[in-house]
Amino acid sequence: MKQLYFLFFVALTLSLNAQTTVNYPQQSGNYNAFFSDSGGSFDNGTDEFGMWANSGGAKQSVAWRNFTEDGTTTGTASTMAVGDSFTITVSATQSSFGQIGLALLSSPTATSSWAERINNYAVQVNLNGNGGANDPWEVVSTGGTVNTSSIGGSTTYADFTFTFTLTAATTMTVSINNGAETFNITLNNQNITGYSVYLTDDWNGSANSNIYWKSTTEYIYAQTLGTQDYDLIKKLKVFPNPVSNTFSLNRKFKNLKIFTITGKLIKTFEGDFEKNTSFNIENISKGLYLLQIENELGATSTTKLLKL
Repeated sequence: MKQLYFLFFVALTLSLNAQTTVNYPQQSGNYNAFFSDSGGSFDNGTDEFGMWANSGGAKQSVAWRNFTEDGTTTGTASTMAVGDSFTITVSATQSSFGQIGLALLSSPTATSSWAERINNYAVQVNLNGNGGANDPWEVVSTGGTVNTSSIGGSTTYADFTFTFTLTAATTMTVSINNGAETFNITLNNQNITGYSVYLTDDWNGSANSNIYWKSTTEYIYAQTLGTQDYDLIKKLKVFPNPVSNTFSLNRKFKNLKIFTITGKLIKTFEGDFEKNTSFNIENISKGLYLLQIENELGATSTTKLLKL
């Protein structure tokens, strides 16, 4: 059994070192451009980006954001490469006479109106009210092709998670709610540089309801980035490894999460930890685990830990 763990340990090391995960903070300061007409956006606490659209006028709100290597507006610009994936979650009800949505964009030529929310879009994901019919989420791709899901909103808030994975220069997989439904689509445009989020008429059938883009937003690069920020993460070492009861890391970091190899979160350590801080996992069963580590700059990396 130990030999099998060791072989899997080596294989997992090779695969994990080939990617970098970047968190995208959901705050208004991280967006590049805004539009509103009897609508607007706001920071909901420190970890959610809220939007509203009611009152008079056209009741519209849009925000645009570029992809960067560190998830901030000042970071190095990034274009989606084959194998990259982008995940974003919205907490919402429905928009009975309007629309909730997001679009991945290819260098939009303008960002100053409601119509431009999908300027040069590659793919859209929309929840349409359709005059009170409250249609389910749809994926819009090349030439306006619509793939309709069976997942819809209601007057009760729910989280909707979308993962976009570029499978080739012109094709993408769009997953809704962690694989509950998946669509393989052909892109309307190539060279994706960012995204927009938007809301019109937030009446959900019984009340005006804001929507909230959540802090779980992340971008996974298929290949490890070479910037200094990610070198810091890359040089993190876990010791001892394999471990019996306690382990440490050789650098300062902020947060650490332990997952099973199937992706189940089983333990979290949150705070500002100095290097060589000791972490006790004697209550965790023997086996192979994944550690997700976040440094002081917000960059994250995943590595492995074998518990004996």
